[in-house]
Amino acid sequence: MLLSASVARIGVICDREFLEPFDPRVWKEAKTLLEAGHEVEIITPHHETTVEELDGIRVICCRVNRFPFTTALRLFRAALRGGYDLLHCHEVDPLAYSLLLRPLTGRPVVWDCHEYYASMKRELQGPLAGALVQLLLSIAVPRTDGVVTVDRKLVRLLSRWKTAISLPNYPRTADFITDPLASSDEIPRIIYAGSLTASRGIRKTLRAFRRLSARIEAELLIAGGFHADRDLEAWCRDYCDRHGLRVEWLGWVDHRKLVKVLQRCQVGLSLLQPVPRYERAMPTKIFEYMLCGLPVLATQSPVLRKFIDRTGCGTTVDSTNPDAIATAMEALLESPDRQAMARRGQRIAKRCLTWEVRQDKLLTLYARLLV
Repeated sequence: MLLSASVARIGVICDREFLEPFDPRVWKEAKTLLEAGHEVEIITPHHETTVEELDGIRVICCRVNRFPFTTALRLFRAALRGGYDLLHCHEVDPLAYSLLLRPLTGRPVVWDCHEYYASMKRELQGPLAGALVQLLLSIAVPRTDGVVTVDRKLVRLLSRWKTAISLPNYPRTADFITDPLASSDEIPRIIYAGSLTASRGIRKTLRAFRRLSARIEAELLIAGGFHADRDLEAWCRDYCDRHGLRVEWLGWVDHRKLVKVLQRCQVGLSLLQPVPRYERAMPTKIFEYMLCGLPVLATQSPVLRKFIDRTGCGTTVDSTNPDAIATAMEALLESPDRQAMARRGQRIAKRCLTWEVRQDKLLTLYARLLV
């Protein structure tokens, strides 16, 4: 049992849906706080207004409305009425809410930063959106009581406004207990797990898998969703149908159940494209692949190349080149060192790349704020 200096009532406000698809970072932090003795409630957008209980955590669901700002108002009202001792805000919109919540409640606010938001908005919505998010950060971040983020580069970026701590989005060991008998010697399987977008490489992945399928028999498992990008989803499914590709579309898989899917596979993919917001990215799924004993085929970015070279858990490739990706897939599947890579990665992940190794940093921050 984790111990805390002061037991408190914590309100966790989500920017995006927490339950469907399940948000593992919000969940991991909430479980850490619950196990420390705190009372934790999660306030989330959802398709209906309801209250659920999940392993001792109360989830307050606010119905999403198509009219502007009405969903935000419901989330804000739920946070205001909760009587919380501390508010933990995830992502951009709740950071904006905190500008009012902090003075209205008189309670400390922690902001959880998952992404390089300004560059992400600039890429997806243009320079004006990026500039507006940068302005929000400069105004709101200094007015929080603490900042939690996912890597040390974001810590340095945000520290111009507020001291931040790095809490990498490593998997919880309890959610990735592997079964040594679960692996299969049937047709080799490659898996991609995560959001399905062009910038995360889904088109390149399918084109590469088509080339691989012309050389060897293999299956591609895809665990993730398209985030309502119907055009991309239609293109992907049509491409697979036209070329008769052996692809299993699993949809969103609860990360607590992902281990059973991963253990059916031999290689894990992370083929981020070279866009600004992914230049420094370290995808969470790589740690999950490692913990489940899968060698990794990843983007040849400086960050990932350095990490994979250092750990010896797989290989990197030019993620923009389907021919190169297919060749790397085949080489990794047929490599006599594949099992050694898998064991090496799993050993390193268990030793130093799990949530349990770092979660005390969150509790230390809370102990300081709840005095």
